[in-house]
Amino acid sequence: MCLYLIQFELDLEMKKYTLLNYAIEGYNSEMSFTINMASLNIEPSKLIRPGDIAIFCENTNEARASKPIGAKIINILKNEVTIKLFHSKQAEILRDKEKRFNISFQSKHWPLRCCHYALMIMSECNWREIIYPQLKTNCTDMEFDIEWINTNINENKRQKQAVMKILNNTARPAPYIIFGPPGTGKTATLVEAICQIVRQYPTKNILVCTLSNTAADEIAKRLIKNIPINLIYRMYAPSREWLSVDKEIRPCANFVEDTTIFLPKDVLLQKKIIISTLSSSIRLIDENFRKNHFSYIIIDEASQATEPDMLIPLAVTNQAEDEGIGFQAQIVIAGDPYQLGPVIRCRRIERLLGRSMLERLMNDCDPYKMQDGKYNPNYITKLIKNYRSHENLLYISNKLFYNDELKFCGGADTQMALKWSQLPNKKFPMIFQEVLGTEQRCESLSVYNTAEVLSVLVYVDILMNTQFKTHAITQQDIGIITPFTRQQLHIKYHLAAMNYKDITVGTVETFQGQERNVIILSTVRSKLFKHDSEEHIGFLSNPKVCY
Repeated sequence: MCLYLIQFELDLEMKKYTLLNYAIEGYNSEMSFTINMASLNIEPSKLIRPGDIAIFCENTNEARASKPIGAKIINILKNEVTIKLFHSKQAEILRDKEKRFNISFQSKHWPLRCCHYALMIMSECNWREIIYPQLKTNCTDMEFDIEWINTNINENKRQKQAVMKILNNTARPAPYIIFGPPGTGKTATLVEAICQIVRQYPTKNILVCTLSNTAADEIAKRLIKNIPINLIYRMYAPSREWLSVDKEIRPCANFVEDTTIFLPKDVLLQKKIIISTLSSSIRLIDENFRKNHFSYIIIDEASQATEPDMLIPLAVTNQAEDEGIGFQAQIVIAGDPYQLGPVIRCRRIERLLGRSMLERLMNDCDPYKMQDGKYNPNYITKLIKNYRSHENLLYISNKLFYNDELKFCGGADTQMALKWSQLPNKKFPMIFQEVLGTEQRCESLSVYNTAEVLSVLVYVDILMNTQFKTHAITQQDIGIITPFTRQQLHIKYHLAAMNYKDITVGTVETFQGQERNVIILSTVRSKLFKHDSEEHIGFLSNPKVCY
């Protein structure tokens, strides 16, 4: 029911992207053209995805208007959507310069359909030991002759512990959790574990999944450096554009020239590591692998995925035919329940789907709960060495969320902004800037604050002319976070006018799992709100967003 509500909400949101009385121009070829959507003041990439459908209805009062024409969306770039037609007769109609069209968009709901399928599989299988694990006591650790790929992990007791427990399958059939705040090396630990599995178990196969393509690409790039590339398969969705694939990854990606393909089963069987997003992994079901083909299912960004999302790669493995234990694969999930959770567009069901599997397991299931101030290492490892942030920036979150356990091991880069002339406190690399502005609403109900936009631009200009010790700030160093679409558009417009087109502007979700030397947060809000007689400050009331 929750998935159907999300679909209904998404369909309503898609109506905001309707274009009226539009003249088709900008042909790229006979069968494709580009639609400019800048007039809507909404970035199409917020909702529209490659693979969705554009519907063209002739805007005319004549009774003999042409039938609606459907076409496929193949690419989205800023305010432009690239459309590919299905046959030449459509092109003849749309190329008529005298005609105008009303254009609407329909989602294919591919991720939701994948979730529905995974839930159907779950209803037919015994997944209780995975979904609601129980504590077991018969864990025996084997000794391995380990030559560490990443020598830094050899100096980190918790990371070494996680790798060894994964090799020993101590949690199976329950998931093994790697938990830690940003900058503690969760992805590095997963990559080391994958490399060691390949070394210690040459016959075992691994399925690696992430919520985003960015995270999947990052893991692929790290693995390529240490594992023969012919053993790695980076599987993209058919909508992925060849030119957007990192050059390092292309040799192991599912492309022939510039077209996505799906490898034959006999070729897939030679790949030890398959890497994809959660939703794309469902394509492996058609291959009918034996049900214990994958010995490990490893999922990064698990704290940002919904529970149905997490079930998709499990549906690929299904359950073992001859064993009563259900899954034979060891599931490994990495994330942080104190960071931003799944993004749920439908507020009505946010309390139901807004909690990730990782967070539920840690809060509700005995094997993952802290006992006497410690976690059970057979089921969970908490990483506590932070390599990314200055100690003072994490002081509050360390106290509130991490039991004051974090150890700060960052290098010189975390100290580079100290003593900067703009800092009120030269030992604390953060500025709280008071802005005397007023929030405003546009026609689309999105909120913006002009005074804050100007303040952001001032700091960007100062930063771009700043040299921090040995590091000069570049556009790629800066990230600007704001929760409202209209505020993002205002900031991007002015940055482009200042020739700062490579500075990323987006929501908190945009920067999940990414690193920037400088983050500027524009909250926009200038007033309090009331809900159930309690005052709040909108999105900033969520401690996960603030952290």
